[in-house]
Amino acid sequence: MSEATQNPQQQTEDQYLQEAQNFFGQSMGRIKGRMQSDSAQLESLMQQLPEESQAQVQEMTDSYSQFEGVMDQAAQDAGVQEVMDEAAQQSRQDSDEAVGQEPADQAAGQAQETIGQVGDQAQDAAGQAAGQATDQAGQVAGQAQDAVGGVTDQVGQVAGQATDQAGQVADQAQEAAGGVAENLPEGFEAVGEATTDEEGNTVQRAE
Repeated sequence: MSEATQNPQQQTEDQYLQEAQNFFGQSMGRIKGRMQSDSAQLESLMQQLPEESQAQVQEMTDSYSQFEGVMDQAAQDAGVQEVMDEAAQQSRQDSDEAVGQEPADQAAGQAQETIGQVGDQAQDAAGQAAGQATDQAGQVAGQAQDAVGGVTDQVGQVAGQATDQAGQVADQAQEAAGGVAENLPEGFEAVGEATTDEEGNTVQRAE
């Protein structure tokens, strides 16, 4: 009875864990894809700047790369690298389509005027991305722990019920054996312990 009851519970636990992993991978992928799109735009602007100014923008793009490395390691540890990469690719495509790719001559004309704003936005976006990744990872971990705890409680209840039932059956068997021994004909004594035959009847040998 106990093993049969645990099967659907195990399936429920596995389903919750799979949903949590998919959510985590897709969430990380959306953040990673947006960061890749923003980094590509920064690199495009950097090419239009003098060499002494390019170093500052390069530090910004390097920050994106560092965040991507942390996210890749987290995805590998959670076993959702493939899910994250697929979501990142889709997110980057969506970001590129929404922003659009400006011609090189237009980007060159606007680079000097917007470089300060782009730097501020890049830093803000990096901070927000890191904060969102941490918050969402914490939420997913909490949901997974709650799901596992609920399943563990149910398994404990089933095990307790099985133990109680086994104890009741043992008590009934002992009572039945005692009744058979007491009802032996006069002059007979019980030999050994009572047993149960194929039909479930209690049998007591006597001499």
